[in-house]
Order: sequence, then structure tokens, then C-alpha cells
Amino acid sequence: MQLTVIDSASKNEKVRVSDTLFANSASEFLLAQAIRVYLSNLRQGTAHTKTRSEVNRTKKKWYKQKGTGNARHGARTPSIFVGGGVAFGPRGIENWTKTLNAKNKLLALKVALSAQKANLFLSKDISSLKGKTSEAIALLAPVSTGSEKVLVILTKSSSLALRSLRNVENVIVMTADRINALHIAMADKIVIEFTALKVLEDRLLKVKKTTIKK
Repeated sequence: MQLTVIDSASKNEKVRVSDTLFANSASEFLLAQAIRVYLSNLRQGTAHTKTRSEVNRTKKKWYKQKGTGNARHGARTPSIFVGGGVAFGPRGIENWTKTLNAKNKLLALKVALSAQKANLFLSKDISSLKGKTSEAIALLAPVSTGSEKVLVILTKSSSLALRSLRNVENVIVMTADRINALHIAMADKIVIEFTALKVLEDRLLKVKKTTIKK
């Protein structure tokens, strides 16, 4: 597998990388399952609605019991009225937590990288960023027009690199040891620091070649 280098000094340079990151026999079903788990775990589950007993409205009877032609109502708090309580609404006790074992998480990451291999690029210049946004924009110009979501994968957190990249629109910065399948799948373009490849390879070497059945 060959990846394009986007450094300022390189002109159409391609580098051969290990197939450890891309060769896989896992099903795309696993990737979909992993994304569902990650998205579900992002939910806070704090939505809370008030029942009719909690709504702060008058309990005074609307109108007299008989003679109006209307149905009988003793308060303005039922759920059938605007401003009344909510029936069967969320109560802030929902648990959206889902789990996926470590092996399948890494397999899903492998599938995501394989699916995005046409959008992967390498760069050595990321580590040389000196904190200026203009430098980051110039670095990413070959792969992004500004509308695509660009994922930048660093070997380790760097204050200067983060300062350069954080104000660039639609750019997400992550380190190689924390990247997951959702980050990869959501990106339109992915720029990987040269030394970050080794970290990714070490992570994925832990996973044996496995086929996931639907």
C-alpha cells in the first residue's frame, strides 16, 4: 500500500506503508456496529420532561362542571393541553451506554482505515508547525478546500501543532493512541504524521486476522 506525502518539499511523492493498517477480512457490519456504539456512548441521557404533577400551572377548575357543552376538566395540567405535563416523556434516567470488546474495536478501526485508504495522506511537516494558523492552512491546502472535514493524527499531543490547527475550520486533531473507527469514518480527508504510523501499526498488530460473520 502506498500513501501520498503532502509536505512542502515533496512533489507527488508516495511512500509504501505496511499492509497491517489496511489488509483485513472483517465485515463492514462490524464497522457499523462500532460506530453505533461510539455514537450511543456520546449521548448524555439527561433529557427530562415534567409530568402533570410537576408542571407549575393553576389547579383551579377551568369552568363549571355542567352546562358548557365541554368535557369535564378540573385543571390545566394534563398532557392534552399546551403547557401541560408530558406523558411518557424522558425522565433523565435513560442509559444509552453500549459496549464493544477491545478486539472488535481494533478490528473496526482496521476496517475504517481500509475504507478510507483513498483519502489518507502522510506528512512530516506537522511536527514542525510553530503555532501559526497560516502554516497549518498552507500544509492542508493540497488535501482540503475548507469544506471537507480533515482529521489530523499526531504521534503525541503537541501544544504548537494544536495551536496551529485549532483555528482551522473543519479540522479535528487526535493522537494515534486514541483514534477510533468513528473518527476515521467521519473524516473526508485524513492526514497522518509520519511517526504516528508506527503507533497505529503497534495497536493493530495486537489483532489477529479474523472474519466477522453477520
